[in-house]
Amino acid sequence: MKRIIFILLSVHIAFAASAQSDSVQYVQGFNFKQGVYLTYSDFLANSPLPKSSLTQEGDTSRLDFIKLALSKESFQWKDTSGKVQTTKTASVWGYSENNGVYMRWNYTFNRVVVIGTLCHFTSYTTNYMYTGPGTYPNQQYGTPVESLEQYILDTKTGTVYDFNVTTMEFVLQRDPALYAEFMALKKKKKKKEQMFIYLRKYNEKHPLYFPK
Repeated sequence: MKRIIFILLSVHIAFAASAQSDSVQYVQGFNFKQGVYLTYSDFLANSPLPKSSLTQEGDTSRLDFIKLALSKESFQWKDTSGKVQTTKTASVWGYSENNGVYMRWNYTFNRVVVIGTLCHFTSYTTNYMYTGPGTYPNQQYGTPVESLEQYILDTKTGTVYDFNVTTMEFVLQRDPALYAEFMALKKKKKKKEQMFIYLRKYNEKHPLYFPK
């Protein structure tokens, strides 16, 4: 029985080593290919539409060339056969430019400041001081107020959550040791103060990998 367990364990370790040999761990300074992520999968594969495929007029050496291309309602690009395709900007997941990653959220592109298994970014959202019946169904009116909100992207599922204590309690359950530490902080205020620390701890223990 011990021999069977040993063999199974050896196979698992060999499989894990093989999987990691085909990928590279994200570290600060990782080389993100420049281009447009049509989908979330494109981001995980570090495989965006190349900057060179965009047909946006202008100097391609500009540091904000991709940002400008995505500032319009739609943009055009050439596929591998040379055919020009048109894509709605609102449908893309994000883009990478100057080694920064930007994802579309709240109708704008926001830089992902912390990249890891749990990514962190901020985005402005608009709320109304008063909401009442408008002229059209579901219409809101009142004084619009912009606020900067914090979010995390869970790369395990592709889900975006508000960055708060409840979210951290939820995602840390995957790591019993970190979860126990975090829950030992009895006061919610203390947990709130420690959220970034535990975000970093989780990412250090559970690194994000990209294909080589």
